[in-house]
Amino acid sequence: MKKIFLAFALLVGSLSYSQAQQQAPRTPEERAKTQSQRLADRLKLDAEQKSKLEAIFLAQAKSVDSLRATTAEVADRRQSFEKMRPIREQADKKIKALLNDEQKKAYATYQEEMKSRMENRSGRRGGSNAQPSN
Repeated sequence: MKKIFLAFALLVGSLSYSQAQQQAPRTPEERAKTQSQRLADRLKLDAEQKSKLEAIFLAQAKSVDSLRATTAEVADRRQSFEKMRPIREQADKKIKALLNDEQKKAYATYQEEMKSRMENRSGRRGGSNAQPSN
């Protein structure tokens, strides 16, 4: 009886874990709203700035999705990432244009934190940017 219960508990646990890993892809609108809310809170944006920021992120998300759809066969993540660079740079210019000087400083700090987080993430995954440990 204990073995059956243990097997059942293990099965339920693994199914729960598997479902948590398979999140549905978020729409460009959802991603734009999440990004703009996070940045609006961090940079203390007013309502007009937040609205413009959400529009920038929405355009970026749609462009990225379009690019992904047309380059789905590209196996090299780095090459795909490089193709997205102009999209990100254009969005970055637009974001900086709507910020005041104090917000620009906070945005630069935010960008550095995100860059560091991405580098740490790729290092844990054993990505090509990972530094060998001595």
